[in-house]
Amino acid sequence: MSRNRMKNSQSLHWMGVLKWILIIGMLAGLGLCYMLCKNQNLHLADQTLRAQRHLDSIEARNAELANDIQNMKGMKLLEKRLALMHSTLIPWGDPRANWLPWEQNTRARLANKGTLPNRALNLDAYPVTAIAQPKPQDR
Repeated sequence: MSRNRMKNSQSLHWMGVLKWILIIGMLAGLGLCYMLCKNQNLHLADQTLRAQRHLDSIEARNAELANDIQNMKGMKLLEKRLALMHSTLIPWGDPRANWLPWEQNTRARLANKGTLPNRALNLDAYPVTAIAQPKPQDR
């Protein structure tokens, strides 16, 4: 019986050593996982910072374009540019202008040339003109 006790006591001694080896291995693995996660976190933080800067630049550009569009909606910018160019153009809706619809203006020009279309002006159709009648003195 005493031999069995000695045999079991020696095996228990190695179990304690094995327990500490496992504890040290687990702590080393935990430290390695911590370092890997920390490095990944720092890498993702750098990417996030770059993406945030890019987003800020896009938002600044959008704000600049929104201001440009807002300025273009008003007539002041157009009048200012026309004055700088010394242009004779006037902005749409100016009371000094005599606005004619496009079709009436075109009909007036065709009437001056002596060629009126037989029907209303249609941009998709082929041009149709009236045949000029010879003048009586040419006969």
